[in-house]
Amino acid sequence: MVKFTVGVKRMVRPALIRLKKFLVRIISHYRARIVQIMHILSAALLLSSIAFFFIYEVFYILPNYLDASGCAYKFNWLLLLYLLHNILGNILYCWGTDTSFVALPKDRQQPLATEAHLWHLCTHCNMLVPPRTFHCRVCNCCILKRDHHCNFLANCIGHVNQRYFVALLLHLTLGCAIALIYNVLYLWEQRGAVLSNPNEFVGVCLGFHPLHLTMSREALFNNELNWLIFNCCILKLNAIALMLAGALLIIQLFMISRASCMHAIRDRSYDLGFSFNMRQVLGKRMLWTMLSPMVRSQLPQDGTRWQQPLDNEAKKPA
Repeated sequence: MVKFTVGVKRMVRPALIRLKKFLVRIISHYRARIVQIMHILSAALLLSSIAFFFIYEVFYILPNYLDASGCAYKFNWLLLLYLLHNILGNILYCWGTDTSFVALPKDRQQPLATEAHLWHLCTHCNMLVPPRTFHCRVCNCCILKRDHHCNFLANCIGHVNQRYFVALLLHLTLGCAIALIYNVLYLWEQRGAVLSNPNEFVGVCLGFHPLHLTMSREALFNNELNWLIFNCCILKLNAIALMLAGALLIIQLFMISRASCMHAIRDRSYDLGFSFNMRQVLGKRMLWTMLSPMVRSQLPQDGTRWQQPLDNEAKKPA
């Protein structure tokens, strides 16, 4: 038995090694095409999810929960339109904003004599780049203060467009939280018309109910209970989306508060305090940028010069 096992391992291992090499060659050869397909699929998933939840909440949940002719319904409609404007607008700005080093003016692509020792060589681009600028192998260029590459936005998040990414996460979190409140209130009201006690309501929220065991196929598809279970599935997806968007938002705010980024998560050498760190990302208008992605807010620097706490201490009089 032992000899048989050893023989099988000797036969399988070379085959797995050859398969791995074959897959690596395929991926490296069609890498650009694979990345392009992944970007398209990820963006389509994000946009379709946003469209589905907006239509579901506005045209199904709200009319059943609120009076369509009342002020509350109109207020919630405007609130969801505001969130949709910010979500789609920030997605567009994240995707369309070029935060690469080569997007800088030509005169800023060369270091000054006093800054040359701070720049480093990018072996991929074969050129000197400023501090906190790192190469993205997907975008195939150097990104100013590179945070990470986002497949859903088909672009790198860096110095210029991090503001839009943070605003996108904020409004996604708010939208998911408001939708979750709508869905919970709606399901709680519908519970009295379909179920007789809270225990059965919890069972439906978990995606199952004993009544399904005795119902015929026609009754299962025509019964109001089936719609309630569908609503509960949407509620669970809503909760998952809220947790993901909220977690990413917390991570981004934590990184900004430390003046670090996901590419160099432990680097705190540029931490100048929470207010100044936020201004470096959001610009001079700070929180006004959360109202709309079209609000202009000039960044305090162009991404090639970064002030450090030691610079402030050196400037203080003795």
